Amino acid sequence: MVATPLNVIGILREAITILARNGKFMLQVMLTILFPFSLIGLLHYLLAGFLIENVEDSYEKNSPLGQKDVRTLIGLELAFFAAFFFVCFFGIMLTIHASASSYLGQNMGLNDLISSIHYAWKKPLITWLCVSLFTLTYAALAIVLIKLVSLLDPNSYAIHLWGWFLTILAALFYLYLDASCTLALVISVLENDSCGTKGLKRSEKLIRGGKIQGFLLMFILTALVVPIYVLLYVTATDDDDELGPFAQFAFRFVATVLFCLSKFFVSVVFTVFYYECKQSEGERVVVELGVGYSLAPHKLDVEF
Repeated sequence: MVATPLNVIGILREAITILARNGKFMLQVMLTILFPFSLIGLLHYLLAGFLIENVEDSYEKNSPLGQKDVRTLIGLELAFFAAFFFVCFFGIMLTIHASASSYLGQNMGLNDLISSIHYAWKKPLITWLCVSLFTLTYAALAIVLIKLVSLLDPNSYAIHLWGWFLTILAALFYLYLDASCTLALVISVLENDSCGTKGLKRSEKLIRGGKIQGFLLMFILTALVVPIYVLLYVTATDDDDELGPFAQFAFRFVATVLFCLSKFFVSVVFTVFYYECKQSEGERVVVELGVGYSLAPHKLDVEF
């Protein structure tokens, strides 16, 4: 099957088409992802909300913080961060598998989709951890470099401009690298023999002819999702006494829905990009859906 390579707009359009092509199934997947996110948000609001309020009140009034409250809050935040991390990870896996099946015209049920990731989550987790470590290392190095430049002459306007220039440059270069990292996660989900550093090397091989395309996709998606991330952070941490509890929870729920939709769409877009990269390299598309998948053969080969 010969297909014409898609440009950036074509990939985004194809991702939207995938969502519309199997709307009922993709909606089920989205709700499956949204439910645990909403539950975590609700539990965080109920369990950690009053502790955050106590800490903020103590800070505003310059009164000593209760050590018990601080320790409890730190423990709760770590627990919720871990829960958020794993729910996000499994949500991305679920979305990538669902996007792959829809892209290839497969018919499958939600139970089979969940079963497929039940048997194939370890290798994507290794890649996820490698990508997270890379992101933390890159961020730390960029912050140190920018801080060192600003210390050359804190009162110099030129140094201040250089600091902003390096910040923008570091952010853009990260997006350039992150396209390959995101593609590596898709590869580790859809290809059973690629994970961790091997998945990153595989990603570099596939994306070598489309790095600018990957960067542009990541730039557009980041421009769309960063405001949503900011909204989620503000609604999760801000304590507005003028709003009632119901209004506060409603705002957080809306922010959570938007966050899930953004992560969902990014995963769909890069699943399409994965197939485009394989097509550009002249490779056969091989989707590995794991042992639990039973509605179609274990391997499905589609030649481009």
